[in-house]
Amino acid sequence: ERFCRGLSEVEKLIQKKGWEFQWNEHLGYVLTCPSNLGTGLRAGVHIKIPLVSKHPQFSKILERLRLQKRGTGGVDTAATGGIFDVSNIDRLGSSEVQQVQSVIDGVNLLIQMEKELEKGSKVDHLIPKKTIEFR
Repeated sequence: ERFCRGLSEVEKLIQKKGWEFQWNEHLGYVLTCPSNLGTGLRAGVHIKIPLVSKHPQFSKILERLRLQKRGTGGVDTAATGGIFDVSNIDRLGSSEVQQVQSVIDGVNLLIQMEKELEKGSKVDHLIPKKTIEFR
């Protein structure tokens, strides 16, 4: 009941400004984070990669794989113990199958890199030379 009252108050304030929640006969209320437009699919994996995450090109590796990282506590949380929530960046311009496959392929590469670093080997030769593109 409290939530419904709060929502009603917010809606009244919005209407006073001449705005309204977006409504679609088929979809109902259309409310989404802009990053989830498109398929809306976010395929996330929790992965422990303490060595790869310390690599100076870690952010570039993720960018080229079209992946993003966050802490396991969700958006805007830091990783602890080298454990990250890794997911697809793309939501538009590709199918759900392509998006999930990009996460699978990217996570497999991160695991391969982590194993190489555990052995004391270099991984620069494994870093994608350019951004992965959907076909």
